[in-house]
Amino acid sequence: MKDLRLEIDGEVATLVIDRPQARNALARQTMRELDNVLGSIHESGARVLVIRGAGARAFCAGGDLKELEHMRSESEAADMATAMRATLDRIPKLAMPVIAAINGDALGGGAELAVACDFRVAADHARIGFAQISLGLMPAWGASERLAALVGRGRALYMLFSGAIISAGESKALGLVEEVYAGESFDERVGELARKIAAAPPDALAAIKTTVNAVRPHHNPELASEIIAAFAKTWADPAHWDAVANLERRRRDR
Repeated sequence: MKDLRLEIDGEVATLVIDRPQARNALARQTMRELDNVLGSIHESGARVLVIRGAGARAFCAGGDLKELEHMRSESEAADMATAMRATLDRIPKLAMPVIAAINGDALGGGAELAVACDFRVAADHARIGFAQISLGLMPAWGASERLAALVGRGRALYMLFSGAIISAGESKALGLVEEVYAGESFDERVGELARKIAAAPPDALAAIKTTVNAVRPHHNPELASEIIAAFAKTWADPAHWDAVANLERRRRDR
């Protein structure tokens, strides 16, 4: 794989988004590789999957705008969103637990990936934000409904409307992440947690996940069509591309 790195250590699989030059943002190639890994990870023999970013600065900074900016039409945006939503919907269907190890900032589409996982642990310096609104967009990969289930309607709407970027500590207080670890011991603590879970019988892990999903579904395929259509409309809107251009100007002026 070009953009991802899969490491197997006993019964723990770690999937690393390895694009540090782009703050581990998701290009179309990255999205395809992610779908392929999630579609075949059961063949690895692992009992637990950890998803993280390379380095310590970023878990995932969202979609790679430089790579995606050539996609201007509603149909292209809808195709991309349909594929990526289906990719993230693979996670709750997996029999194994999937942990988001938020080693750094999880923003936009990166936050969508984080909340699609079964639960989240974060380094103390990490930040989480659904910043799509700052680009005139809305989440399209299932984050709106997943976030509401995690933190409640009002808090979800506040985060989505404001684009607020919050600290790891604030995220734990909201119930968005389950644990916060010191940055210097983050890798060690994540490894300990993953190995502890992987020591349990796989049938027990699968049954627990199935039972919880039955009570609180972690994907809502019946909402996909309407949400993707709304996202595609905002993507093709000139206001989105004006916001992207303004963001690029601010970055150049720093």
